[in-house]
Amino acid sequence: MKHNKIRNWFAGFLAAVSMAVPFLAQAESSLLDQIKERGVLKVVTLSTIPPFAFKDEKGELVGLDIDFARLIARELLGDPSKVEFVSVSGEGRWPAITSGSGDMGIATIYMSRANNVAFSRPLYDTGITLLVGKDSPIQSIEDVNKSGVSVANLNNPQMTARAKEYFPSATVQTFDQPSAEFLALRSKRVQAMQIDSPIADYFAAQNANEVRALNVTLGDILHNGIYSRLDDPKWQHWLDTFSQEITIGSLYPEYKKIYAKWFNKAPPAQRWYLQK
Repeated sequence: MKHNKIRNWFAGFLAAVSMAVPFLAQAESSLLDQIKERGVLKVVTLSTIPPFAFKDEKGELVGLDIDFARLIARELLGDPSKVEFVSVSGEGRWPAITSGSGDMGIATIYMSRANNVAFSRPLYDTGITLLVGKDSPIQSIEDVNKSGVSVANLNNPQMTARAKEYFPSATVQTFDQPSAEFLALRSKRVQAMQIDSPIADYFAAQNANEVRALNVTLGDILHNGIYSRLDDPKWQHWLDTFSQEITIGSLYPEYKKIYAKWFNKAPPAQRWYLQK
């Protein structure tokens, strides 16, 4: 009887160990460790959304998010050039992370997206506004919500929902990239385009004689953060620490440089009580 108890206890112990091994292996195989061993950070990105990520006249990928990615590589690998950019479509970002094609990316935070990827704390604020022709009679959301108005949308569920809420009477045309939206606006195929406010400001600044951004916000202020795999808390913690340090901590001087470079203004202060 005693031997049977010992045998049963030992069998249970082995079963518990065998169940624990996969979790221990998973913890040891964090992307943080893999990236350090590999020596290259793989960043998922779009490539046609200035000022976040786009190709310059030399065909090189540049932008706000590209600069953040290079700073992450510098802090993690000691070299800002140790980055491999994985260009995808808007909806291709989440599969690129879950399949292992990329290690991280930067995108607007929505709870629906958090079902597929983990997000860090916000890197910067954003919002949604409308871009129209410089001489357009459109001055408000009410002017857009008319049957004779066509609006360019990106192909994502959030923009679809906002269009139904704010201008259900307008005709909506859907595009895959902001550059395609903008081309439709410039060619007068549409009379307005729904877009992130930083993108609208960038297009308006670069094409001041053709377009202008309305002083409106569709909904609340949104945030952009770093996204990564759901099942890797060690990597998530590193990225969240980076987001903290660049926005309110030791890397804030770098944040000021990058922010001013693309938005031509200072970022939010490190603390609310330092805001002028």
